[in-house]
Amino acid sequence: MSAPAGLRELLLSRIADVPDHPQPGVVFKDITPLLDDPAAFGALTEAFAELCRRHRVDKVVGLEARGFILAAPV
Repeated sequence: MSAPAGLRELLLSRIADVPDHPQPGVVFKDITPLLDDPAAFGALTEAFAELCRRHRVDKVVGLEARGFILAAPV
């Protein structure tokens, strides 16, 4: 199931594309603007938490820097 249109648009509007970083042809997805927006970050956290509740998840693991930031509040 995909995110509601409003949530999807909110989140996508807070993720910046950085072309050719770290090398030509790669588009880095910068989530700094998302982390800087309490409403967007809260909506993302709640959406993740709702997926966990729906699927009866009892452990969430963040494997790298962004994973740590997003998994901890869930």
